[in-house]
Amino acid sequence: MALGVTAEQTLGARAATVDGTLEYVALGDSYASGHGASTTYDDNACKRSPSAYPNIVFPKYRAVEQPSGFTSLVSVACTGATIPDVVAKQLPQVSSHVRLVTLTVGGNDLGFAGVATTCVLQSSADCTSALNDVAGKLDSIRQPLTDLLVAIKKQALTANVVVSGYPKIFDTGACGVLAVSEANRDRMRSLQDAMNQIIKEVAAGTSAQFADPDPLFEGHRVCDSDYWINEVGDAIVVRDPAAAYHPNQNGQAAMAEAIFQAAIGSGVHSG
Repeated sequence: MALGVTAEQTLGARAATVDGTLEYVALGDSYASGHGASTTYDDNACKRSPSAYPNIVFPKYRAVEQPSGFTSLVSVACTGATIPDVVAKQLPQVSSHVRLVTLTVGGNDLGFAGVATTCVLQSSADCTSALNDVAGKLDSIRQPLTDLLVAIKKQALTANVVVSGYPKIFDTGACGVLAVSEANRDRMRSLQDAMNQIIKEVAAGTSAQFADPDPLFEGHRVCDSDYWINEVGDAIVVRDPAAAYHPNQNGQAAMAEAIFQAAIGSGVHSG
């Protein structure tokens, strides 16, 4: 997710591949590109970090599925991407050669990261209004996400397709000097659960795998001492405000673990 600014959707060069080998294409928004997981990026426009979860999933999945084959990773995930952005600018990278596709998208369509910033920096009334706006939009991602997953399946008939949910940003209980009320934090958590449930239902309806990273973030959210989601006062956020409320390096590792486990547990094998 990104904080209200959509970066240019710059595509990386497509890696060479041979039909029948394991090729992995990573699609999605900033939670897939790794925005906020490092201070330097392989692609500055899309904030593709070397610490992003595709770079962790790739060698682990390759070792399980095809350790001796020629393999490649192509990540076209981009900060700010919405579902229509993925369809228009990332989906063309998926072909019949592809054996693994991962996808994290939907948060920008609903504006979740922007809501978190509103709730921290503005009034409680502004926070409530922003949460009301998200609640009214929730079901709007269902059909576009379904159409996207159907298109991925059509373009890569033998691919293992894994779509992830998002970790909840805030923990419950006391939160130090954070200005967000517990009631508003609880409501945001409920809305994120509802978004993840929609993503899970869409995945099930399109025979894709659903990865749920949220349990791994328990005890590691904003308000926890060992947090895996960037807070507004962190040095990386001071340097790049749009990195707020995105997984840090530990958070990306947790995302990778959830996605890897979903991928290898799918029963879909590449060769």
